[in-house]
Amino acid sequence: MKKIKKVLLFTHEKYQNNADIQKLIQFLKKKKIGHELLLQTVREIKLNSTGEDIKLSSMRKKISPSSYGLIIVFGGDGLFLSASKVANILNLPILGINFGKIGFLVDVDKKDILKKVYEIINGDYITDKRMQIDSKVIDVNDNKTSSISLNDVVIYNYGLLKMIQASIFINDVLVNVQRSDGVIVATPTGSTAYSMSNGCPIVSPDSNVICITPISPHTYSHRPIIINSSDKLRIVVDKKSIKNTLVTFDGSNNLNISHPKTIEIKKSKKYLMIAHPLEYNYFEILNQKLKWGGRS
Repeated sequence: MKKIKKVLLFTHEKYQNNADIQKLIQFLKKKKIGHELLLQTVREIKLNSTGEDIKLSSMRKKISPSSYGLIIVFGGDGLFLSASKVANILNLPILGINFGKIGFLVDVDKKDILKKVYEIINGDYITDKRMQIDSKVIDVNDNKTSSISLNDVVIYNYGLLKMIQASIFINDVLVNVQRSDGVIVATPTGSTAYSMSNGCPIVSPDSNVICITPISPHTYSHRPIIINSSDKLRIVVDKKSIKNTLVTFDGSNNLNISHPKTIEIKKSKKYLMIAHPLEYNYFEILNQKLKWGGRS
């Protein structure tokens, strides 16, 4: 791969003075690698050099994507998902440094930051093309909201401790009508997240499939379904359940759609490019993160 001359650093504002991040910044200065620090705040993304808040919609106007070769994220998988929205807009590969607990997406250990970042900016890395899903939500007032997700779209009940009812259509064919706490629609990347916690299998990230997983279904016959990524999915929320239903994209706190009546989901044309060290192997990551290597 080609050498990288300038990088975007992305982390939460609570980590901005972290010793490991500051050490890397000094390292980049020493190596004459240009850099800019983006900070995730409660509501927006802040440009550290100016203190300016930037909305995703204006990201390309504030940051010239052609100037940068990589986004480096310091955090857990949740922060990586936030940074993926920036990567999508700027069309840049993204590298994750694990400041969290498990971290399937942030696979570089923070103790190896300087070594691994030096290798990567010198072109010694691989890229991993990850499928994403496009969603369009129509709410009870006929407002339409679209979003792209790397991990999942979740339709779930909120407010009342009450199940919701939803009809699931695949290619306009009714598959089932289920009463449950909700539905998770996940990519292969998202199969190790909320979907896995609800009983869906782990899916290799290069698979062309979409996983549909019920959350605590009322009936045992409602099981996870894995469909082809070329299939079109539509979920229609029952009228009596709309007022107690919410939709989230990649677990985002900033984009929650209340009172949805229809959710349409399909494979996105846009892929996310994840940068990894040369020795990266997805199945080794599974072995390490899920502690499958030894006796239980």
